[in-house]
Amino acid sequence: KELVPFMNTIRAQHEDILKASKMRQDFTANVSHELKTPLTAISGYAELMEEGMTDEEQVKHFAKQIRQNSGRLLTLINDIIKLSELDSREELVSLETLDLSVLVKKCVDTLQVHAEKHDVKLSCEVENCKICANMDMMEELIINLCDNAIRYNYKNGSVMVTVKKEGENVI
Repeated sequence: KELVPFMNTIRAQHEDILKASKMRQDFTANVSHELKTPLTAISGYAELMEEGMTDEEQVKHFAKQIRQNSGRLLTLINDIIKLSELDSREELVSLETLDLSVLVKKCVDTLQVHAEKHDVKLSCEVENCKICANMDMMEELIINLCDNAIRYNYKNGSVMVTVKKEGENVI
């Protein structure tokens, strides 16, 4: 009888350890996925340029995409650093008014080479829609959704990203 409380404590600690381990595995898988998307785009653009499969105008466009995806990687790495600091302090998420259509166009443009590599047509139909959100989080959300739609699509499939207003809601 005297050992029961100790056994219950040990059992609860063991369950906590297992939960923490699962959370670390999930986090690692998510981080790997997040980092792989912009790296794939950078690699694809660089490969096209290296193989001489681009004209001067495309080189400028691809260089811009490489720069944007590099920025995306830096943002993701900074987010990882922020996550590691969450235990030590609370930080408010900054919200701003942004045009979701501009963000969607940027993300779709960024993922074009990735879509082509998967034989998927990626396009968008957008209306100007203002929302109040965190720019980096929204970009990450849109990139994730599009990347998953491309990755788990059929060969010669398509992904259409639509932004529109329905009453008071942005869809």
